[in-house]
Amino acid sequence: MTSQPEMTFEIVEQKRRAFSRAIKEFHNTGGRYHNPASELPPSKVEGCEVLINRLALIDKVKKGGVIAEIGVDRGDFSLELLTRCEPLKLHLFDIDIERLVNPTILEELESGENRVKTHVGDSGLNMSRMPDNYFDVIYIDADHRYDGVKRDIEASVPKLKSDGVLIFNDYAVWSPASMYHCGVARAVHEFCLNNPWKFRYLALQPMMYNDVMLVRE
Repeated sequence: MTSQPEMTFEIVEQKRRAFSRAIKEFHNTGGRYHNPASELPPSKVEGCEVLINRLALIDKVKKGGVIAEIGVDRGDFSLELLTRCEPLKLHLFDIDIERLVNPTILEELESGENRVKTHVGDSGLNMSRMPDNYFDVIYIDADHRYDGVKRDIEASVPKLKSDGVLIFNDYAVWSPASMYHCGVARAVHEFCLNNPWKFRYLALQPMMYNDVMLVRE
């Protein structure tokens, strides 16, 4: 049985250059591979502050509110929302809650205090079942495809209070880690262009999987 050759930086670079050439050839035939976000007018980013990371962003959230996190994964960021924002209620939405393993969040769920509640299944459908004008903050970090982000936005907006905010994780058009499309920035810009919402905070991330908070104009 022959062993696989060791993967090296040089081999990865060769594959990346081949991928880049394939995209150029595709573009030369009239194809379109990337999906950029529309440019925003100055009014949509006026007053937007840049923060060092997403923890600094959620520190800006008012305490004691009702928060939804759409896309929970292990629950580690759920704990940050719980401890930093001190919500009255924290609602966790995910298609597969089996991945939630953070021990503190699990203890909170088992405590019977009902401060943290899970909603398992399609996030758009489950969010549509929530009361209108209920949430102070909705943090969206689920399906990063353009259509998926649009669905989560459409389901979430009616559920926000008049002064409620939307926060998006992985605000980008391309994922350098997975080398694939990310529709978050495109959907966010489209939403801002078509609705009276604007940027309030942009939180940086080392690989530029940034976060952005939107508020009503």
